[in-house]
Amino acid sequence: MRFVKSALLASVLLAALGSSSAMANEEYASSVIGFSSQWGSSSWGAIQALGAPDTFSYGDIPSAWAPAPSNGSLEFLSLGFLTPVYSSGAVIRETYGNGFVYQIDAIDTSGALHQVWSGVDTSAPGSPVDFAASWATTTFQTAGLKIYVDTNHDLATWEEIDSVKLVGQLTAPVPEPETYAMMLVGLAVLSGVARRRKS
Repeated sequence: MRFVKSALLASVLLAALGSSSAMANEEYASSVIGFSSQWGSSSWGAIQALGAPDTFSYGDIPSAWAPAPSNGSLEFLSLGFLTPVYSSGAVIRETYGNGFVYQIDAIDTSGALHQVWSGVDTSAPGSPVDFAASWATTTFQTAGLKIYVDTNHDLATWEEIDSVKLVGQLTAPVPEPETYAMMLVGLAVLSGVARRRKS
């Protein structure tokens, strides 16, 4: 019994140490990986979605990315980040036609896509919105994001993105405390069985 108690205590301590070592990291996109289209190569171009927000009003403003068509297509924007992280979310700054994101893929360091979010973007029109999407922390390092856009979301506007921020941690996620406990209790049981066999 003393071994089991010690194992449980050790699991809690290990989990606490693991959590404290998970260094949080947030960064804005630093490179364009690809896009389905862009209204222009500079104004309303994909490069406008790089870096920190610089579009502070709602409307058709050239300092944000806009796809070439205003309606009738499904578009995407893929952006890279300087420091790969084990990602858990993203903040997409929408500045026109808000509410258009329907899927996000994480791009790992080998370039493979992993769908991490899909659903309804509830961002309301009328002012810039930081749309925050979250997901379970990835077990792989995320080096980029592919954002899927529905241009038919608002038939009266283009859909525009000013910036994209990746949220995650620099270190790999650790098992939950319950996982540690189960592992160590299992070891305790095996140890007890071994002792009984010896006796």
